[in-house]
Formats: sequence, structure tokens, C-alpha cells
Amino acid sequence: MRMYQYTNIEALAYILKNRTIRFNRLDKVDDIEEGNAESLGVKFCKYVFVSCWTEVEEENIPLWKMYGGDKGGVRIGLEQKMFKEYPVSNLELGWGLPQGYILSKIPPEDMVNPNFFILPIMNYDNDLFYRHIKYVDDVFSYTKDAIKISNVKGDRGDVQMEMKPFGYYKHKRWEFQNESRFVLYAFPYNPLIEGGNPEISSIAIQSYLSNKPLPFEDYYMRLNDAAFDDIEITLSPSATDAQRIIVECLKEKYAPNAHVRESSLGKLIRLK
Repeated sequence: MRMYQYTNIEALAYILKNRTIRFNRLDKVDDIEEGNAESLGVKFCKYVFVSCWTEVEEENIPLWKMYGGDKGGVRIGLEQKMFKEYPVSNLELGWGLPQGYILSKIPPEDMVNPNFFILPIMNYDNDLFYRHIKYVDDVFSYTKDAIKISNVKGDRGDVQMEMKPFGYYKHKRWEFQNESRFVLYAFPYNPLIEGGNPEISSIAIQSYLSNKPLPFEDYYMRLNDAAFDDIEITLSPSATDAQRIIVECLKEKYAPNAHVRESSLGKLIRLK
């Protein structure tokens, strides 16, 4: 299945050169309502990172305008299974993690960092990682009860957290985007490292209630090699000759097998 993302030529250059896709923090996206969703006073959107796409092959004029700019935009087309996989086995954490082996799209070094933890995504069928956005009348009604803390005694208690509602719902005013997205969830502590700590519950509670920051504001996932053999780059409907030259040069240097195409709207609309 092919996914499409509307962006600018500068972002295309970074994608091709670094072979990565940027995940934006949810409270930094253009939908302010979605980015402000919270539960129990916890601004959990600061722990959610998204990469936004659409499965719709037909070109979308509003998306060209919003994300491609007036003239210098492109639309990237990639197969859904675009991310590199890392073999992870027998992580050395010091407290006896069960022996095992997984293929994770999160590199092992980001699973043992003491300052954060990103859920190790293993497949594309899990809607915790990939989902079609649900468009609703009130986003907050779906997130307000996502976090529950019970049996509180001092700074101790039991935390129940449903992460999925964050990054799943947008207001109906955004339906024109027909958005699908990849989602990552990060913790401001590492439950693997702290798993043997009897204070783990207190660490979790204090981290969330204090809205503890992460050491990064965006996250980059590496693309697999096959993605560059089949990447499709569609030029803006109002692309200039200079922009065509730039895209062709990027293709020749970083992705010689890429397919560069003219927009199907090139003779039909003028972006202003």
C-alpha cells in the first residue's frame, strides 16, 4: 500500500540525504485542539510523535497549499512498510530482562536510554503504530479519561494509562485531509531500566504529573533501503523550472531509482 505526504523541497532533501522520516511532537502539530488534548492535567501529547500521510492517490489541493507551499512543494509516495528494522536480543539492563529476540523499528540504543523509552514497534498491523484518523465532534471527550491514578498514598499509587486516544482523534473540520499516520509513544523514564525498581510506580506518577520533559522535540525513524528504490516524487502543480532541476539533482545524488512526476493538476490550477 502506497502512502503520500505533501511537503517542501527542503524537507525532501533531508529525507533523501539522511534516509529518515521526521516524527513531529503532537503538541507541535498545526491542529492546536489535538495538540492540547490532556487527561488528569497530564499533557500527554508531549510524549506522542506522529508522521502524517494520506492513502488517497488523487492529489489534494488543500494539502498542496497547506504543506507544499505556493510553488516549491512536492508529494512523496512510499510504500507503507518503509521503515528499517533492527534485530534486538538480550538487552543488557542489569536486572534480568527475559532472554528473547524481536525485530523492532526502534533501534536498541533508544530502548536502553535512561532518560526516555519509545515503545518498540514491531509490525504495521498494530493500530497503536499505524491508524486512520477518526474525525469527531469533541477530541477532549476521547482523551480526558485516558489516564487514571488510584490508591494514592503520598507519592505512590497505581497508574492506568490508555495511550491510544492521543493521536487518534481530530475534529471533523479536518476531514478533508483523509489522514493516516504513524504514531510513536515515548515515556519520560525507562520502564525497562526501572523495571526492577520497587519505586517504579512512584517514578511513573511523578513523571507524568510534573509533565517531565523529554530530551528531544522530534524523532527520526530510518527508512529501509527498499524504500528508495520505489520512492515517487510528484512536483507541485506550480513548480518552476528551477525547482524541477533541484528535485532532479536530489534524485540523481541520493535516490537514482526514484520516479519524478509532474502533477496531474499542473494545467488545471494555479497555486497562489
